[in-house]
Amino acid sequence: MNELRLPFTERLSTRRRLVLDVLLAALLAAASSAQVAADHQMLPVGPGWMVLRYLAVAAACGSLPFRRRFAVPVLGVVAVAVALVSALGGYGGLAASGGGLVLLALAPAVYSVTTTATSPGSLTAVGAAVAVIEAGALSAVGGPDWGAAVLALALAAAGWLAGENTRARHTYLRGMLERAAEREREREQQAQRAGAEERLRIARELHDVVAHAMSLIAVRSGVARLVLDVRPDEAREALGIIESTSRQALAELRLLVGVLREYEPEGMQADREPAPGLADLPGLVGRINEAGVSVDLRVEGEPRRLSPGVDLSAYRIAQEALTNVVRHAAPAAAELTVRYRLADVVIEVTDDGRSRPRPGLARPTRDGPGHGIAGMRERAAVYGGQLLAEPTASGFRVLACIPTEGAAS
Repeated sequence: MNELRLPFTERLSTRRRLVLDVLLAALLAAASSAQVAADHQMLPVGPGWMVLRYLAVAAACGSLPFRRRFAVPVLGVVAVAVALVSALGGYGGLAASGGGLVLLALAPAVYSVTTTATSPGSLTAVGAAVAVIEAGALSAVGGPDWGAAVLALALAAAGWLAGENTRARHTYLRGMLERAAEREREREQQAQRAGAEERLRIARELHDVVAHAMSLIAVRSGVARLVLDVRPDEAREALGIIESTSRQALAELRLLVGVLREYEPEGMQADREPAPGLADLPGLVGRINEAGVSVDLRVEGEPRRLSPGVDLSAYRIAQEALTNVVRHAAPAAAELTVRYRLADVVIEVTDDGRSRPRPGLARPTRDGPGHGIAGMRERAAVYGGQLLAEPTASGFRVLACIPTEGAAS
């Protein structure tokens, strides 16, 4: 997965990307407003028209921080605002005189639409936006603004190509993550089958050992009881056989129980890496970010050492919940919260995928057909915990509470 890296801005957290968008919008608005103020050739003239130009610049630039959440509406606002400034550009034309910089807002708006919509849908939205801008440029007060018309096409093409590239990366990384999760489930199923077969074999051997030993002990103890008074030597011999048989049976039972505890399924002998835990969540979040879902990781409370089983189960629940976000809601933003409390640890994963629906993708429900939520619930239940998985107003939430009893191993 490290062979294909997303652009730097796509690997930032939601807050940092918002800060960058706000800075971009502020700089672009300041530069565009200064350009409008410095141009004295713009027609029509008058305070009212200048206010209208400034409002259009503010609308085009001010909508950019919302482009990741409301991509198509932001593109529409940018297109109308740029077309308006273009129509009021004057004899020098938008690209050569007042307001030319505001056209740059078109590229990030097109990029966001392309990365969040299906390919035909994004192309339709971009085409409509470019048509609106072209209409404004060709109907400018001072005559057709061919420079603005050509520049709008170039910026739209650049934004669309960059968005398609990022969307292809998202799709590729999402596929890799899903295949990795599928392989993990297959390995777990194979391990469970192998473990079940081995436990069945050991159970049969335990039955044979115990049945054989108890049969000998029962027979010899009956003999010893009958001949204890009349033939003490024979009774002593029977007791000796009982003692040796019981010792041998105990030794075999210890051996079988040891094999049962230390059993490692065939095909997994080479996997000696430590089991993951909550300390490995930053690496998991990094991989999820690369797959097109921006994840904020929060830790509340004082982290402490948990038992290996609880630590592994908490990590797997977080992993499965984030994988479901990638599979069903990407591109989206998610928040992973780990709360260390006195007697338990809480894992909460929320996302905003419902606010950006995508055609053909249905969100999982608590009673859906998949096995991911059921598996998470089973992992929590093993340690007496509970798991809640439910849709929210903006997306989906998974909340798991696993008791720890304040103990560490």
